[in-house]
Amino acid sequence: MTLGQEVLLGIKEWRMQHPHATLKEIEVAIDERLAVLRARMLADAALASAAAEWEKEAEAEQPTCPRCGTKLKQCGTRTERHLQTHGGQEIKLVREYGVCPACGAKFFPPG
Repeated sequence: MTLGQEVLLGIKEWRMQHPHATLKEIEVAIDERLAVLRARMLADAALASAAAEWEKEAEAEQPTCPRCGTKLKQCGTRTERHLQTHGGQEIKLVREYGVCPACGAKFFPPG
């Protein structure tokens, strides 16, 4: 079963268990379940971007240092980064870190 189907089923089951819920309570229950789906979609979309594996991109497409504009060099390690969505869900992104050869700053490329 896909996560989307699980969310819909969970909403239906919750509603059957709470037949006298107010509209606000229903909304909160739905938002809680949709936040999980939203987080998965957000992580999937972020990891599908070129920034996830920027070393495979053409040099002109590789990220640059936001401080000085120099193209970043890979640090050679894939780093796990934990972020929190607007819905309060944690997502994990694993990407290459970059270092600026000019100023030495390290970055987790956006996107």
